[in-house]
Amino acid sequence: MAHVPRRPSWRHLPALLLRLVALVPLVVALPSAAQTQTNTQSTQRAINFLSADVVHWTQENNCVACHRQGAVVYGLSSARANGYDMDAVVSNGRTNLANLELLAQRIRNDQLANGSWIHEGTAFRYEKTSFSVFGLAGYDENVSTQYSNALVNAANWALTTQEPSGRWPSDHAHFPVDHGSVSTTARIMTGMAQAKQRVDPARAATYQAALDRAAAYLRANLNNNDTSAPGNGMPYTFQVAWTVLGLKAAGPGLNDVNTGAINTLAERLITRTSPGNAGWGNLPNEAANDFATGSAIYALCLAGREPATDPRLRNAIEWMKTRQSADGSWRTGSATFDIPTTFAALGLSCFGDFSVRVSVVGAERQELLVDNPSPQQATFTFTVKNHGYQADTYTLSTQGGLPGWTASVSPVTLFLPAGGEGTVTVTVHAPPRLLPALTSAVTLIASSGGAPGVTGSARVAAYTPPLPPVTGLPTVTTIVTPAANARVTIGNGTLLSARVTNGGAIVPGPAHGVVTFYVAGVPVGADVDADGDGIYAFNWVPAVDSWTITGAQDYRAVYSGVERQAPLANLLGSTASSTLNIDPFPHLTPMVTIGNPPAFTRETALDIWGYATPRAPGAVITYAAFIINGGAPIVLTPGNGGLIHTSITLEEGPNIIQMTARDSFGGVTTKQVNLTVDRVAPILTILSPAENAAVNTPVVTVRSSVQDQTPVRVETQWVNSSLLEFGNGTVEHPVNVSYGSQVILVRATDSAGNVTEKLLYLWVDAGTPVVSTHFADGQLQGPLPNGTFQYAINVQTVSATTVRVNGGPAHNLPRGGGQIQTSVTLAPGVNTLGISVISETGMTANLVRRVNYDVQAPTATLLSPTAGSTVSGTLTVRARVTDNFGPVTNVGFSRDMSGIRVGTQQSDGTWTAQFDTREMVNGSHTIDLWMNDGVGNFAVQSFNIVVSN
Repeated sequence: MAHVPRRPSWRHLPALLLRLVALVPLVVALPSAAQTQTNTQSTQRAINFLSADVVHWTQENNCVACHRQGAVVYGLSSARANGYDMDAVVSNGRTNLANLELLAQRIRNDQLANGSWIHEGTAFRYEKTSFSVFGLAGYDENVSTQYSNALVNAANWALTTQEPSGRWPSDHAHFPVDHGSVSTTARIMTGMAQAKQRVDPARAATYQAALDRAAAYLRANLNNNDTSAPGNGMPYTFQVAWTVLGLKAAGPGLNDVNTGAINTLAERLITRTSPGNAGWGNLPNEAANDFATGSAIYALCLAGREPATDPRLRNAIEWMKTRQSADGSWRTGSATFDIPTTFAALGLSCFGDFSVRVSVVGAERQELLVDNPSPQQATFTFTVKNHGYQADTYTLSTQGGLPGWTASVSPVTLFLPAGGEGTVTVTVHAPPRLLPALTSAVTLIASSGGAPGVTGSARVAAYTPPLPPVTGLPTVTTIVTPAANARVTIGNGTLLSARVTNGGAIVPGPAHGVVTFYVAGVPVGADVDADGDGIYAFNWVPAVDSWTITGAQDYRAVYSGVERQAPLANLLGSTASSTLNIDPFPHLTPMVTIGNPPAFTRETALDIWGYATPRAPGAVITYAAFIINGGAPIVLTPGNGGLIHTSITLEEGPNIIQMTARDSFGGVTTKQVNLTVDRVAPILTILSPAENAAVNTPVVTVRSSVQDQTPVRVETQWVNSSLLEFGNGTVEHPVNVSYGSQVILVRATDSAGNVTEKLLYLWVDAGTPVVSTHFADGQLQGPLPNGTFQYAINVQTVSATTVRVNGGPAHNLPRGGGQIQTSVTLAPGVNTLGISVISETGMTANLVRRVNYDVQAPTATLLSPTAGSTVSGTLTVRARVTDNFGPVTNVGFSRDMSGIRVGTQQSDGTWTAQFDTREMVNGSHTIDLWMNDGVGNFAVQSFNIVVSN
């Protein structure tokens, strides 16, 4: 959004130069280091960058831009809720929390009287309001309620400006931050959904109706690919992500239509790819950028997808961490670094080490009977899910409820592995003779043991009919006490009271509805004005050991309204709000030290001890007790030095041991330790190598998998050791092995001392088989019966082997090698035998043997005399004898097939013999050559001559 700063700023350089500037940090970033970061480490670096960067920009330019502060306030608030270090001092010399408070206050100060925000003059009201209310929603939910009124005023403005289609239109185009009306609408929906928690039932119903219209608008445009800036399309990845956020804010919808749409969009993101990497681009098959990828990761988190079960998401998270710059920022996808950094941090913090979500299973409201003579109860079911990367133990407690009503939770503690979820029940107990139109709201809070300050909560209500009306006469609720900006000290009571009027007339109790008092967004109590004096009142004492919220906080009285019998008109609910300044307890509370019990044990009996000593001058300890798993207190009298001790019995599984001490000044300190009784040995599986595997390396990597509820140490062959801190996972250990049979021991020992051992048997041989045959390569072989050549293959090795000839059937030899007798049918000419040997460890040897199969006799060429010629006298016969393989071993000459004489081989290779033709009668005769080769092939070849003496 355009703005002219008071002095030049690099953030307002031309776009091309800005892109060049953005490239410089990418060159000097250290992606190799980023790859080793956990999600938590990466997110902490990001919020350290964001809080300082945006505060610097705000102070430098004296400006709250449309997107910059609102988005970052939402992101920093979410990080605080997930246990990140907000007390870290960052580059501008302030803490993250101080920076967050400055930004939130600046947003609040810039709000107009009608509840909206503008940039300059009358510019960009929808866009700036959408980001401002988005930021305040996160702040109100996760940091402080001191700006709840601002949030409600913004929601009221939004009611008057929503279009009939359900949208709030975009009025500023700056790709990708301000682009399209679905994004603007989703941000306003987020603010309105949070404001709904701060108003009376009638106003809340009005907000929900607006949210339903907006959700319908978003669903109607799920497949709209309009890319224009003011349009209603959602082709871009960041628009899909904003839509998920908006639908989530609207709730599941009738017949879960919004949930179904969220799942559709989640699948769209999962199947959308970017060439060459694991991130997301703005459009399908576009190059990935940090803003689009961070947006997609956050949307998939809201949609309930898990990295453990979704490789697309898991790989994108790891890719995202490699993109982080050295200063903690992400830098692509937007002209300014804060937007990609904000959404990268949102996505990663959503999958941080510690995160918990609480949701109601089934109905959030249950009806009780009016004027029933017996006590009643309503039981609600919740799901608590560990959304973090680490196992955690949660303390479960309730807040709220009408006077005389109680709530019990079971179990009081819950241990969950990473990604695990458990069921919790809350039972609301109501007294007899209930009046009509009562509503008792109770909040279940799951508090992380691993990261103090990380909580999840969900609210339910038991009521008597009729329900608060949504039509009727308006009422006005006025806070009577305490006065605005009054100070309340933790541990000291204060009277919360309010008056309700209708047209100036007081609406007294006890049958005209309920006033519920909220402090810091928590329902701390309620009243029905049982004495009918027109004052609804509740004496609130913020407990020393459980109330931790201090500073300026929202205080409001919410009247439920009441349905009345005709002809009387219904009375609508109404809300009054003010501010309370909550001061910490003024004295030092007792020091409580619990003896050092083991975190994990196999034993169910434990001797527990601790010390309770006063810290406030003049105070004495008046009460000390152990509480085991939420049971009845074991009250003990401190001895010397404040020592208390007792023997306790533990349950199998997670246990919570609490020690509480109270002093004479009212100071209370409660501390707890978590202890798990684990009598089940780890589940150990050797994944590789396989049992009885044969390997060919002197070092074998043994990969083992472990499942357990406590940290497990895995040892392989006594030397290698790894600790699985969360009890589940895989380890890889290299083990040196010798030749032959080997046994490898893998031992898994959990933190309670339970042991599982597995033996892995291996055969080790890195040697190559030696292969030979009983015949030499190129052996010449004469005629054989049916051409069958019998031969032997010799293999020398310590391993079992498989032998094949020319890829034919397998011949198996046991360990130690041996000889294979086999045969082959030869074809005349050269026969090639390709012998391959592979050992059981995968080592191979190959040998080629050629057999020359000769079944052809030698042939002769008569050189002199020439065949058919006439001869006389003494005759020297010369012939050339050849063989297809050779050699020719014997050549004989005869005449007329008789009188054979041995031929003589000459230096030129020819064969000769002499005949006296005078011993022959004149006429025709034959000269015969008798020939043998070296493998037994024989032939006689005759040539005609004529003798004339």
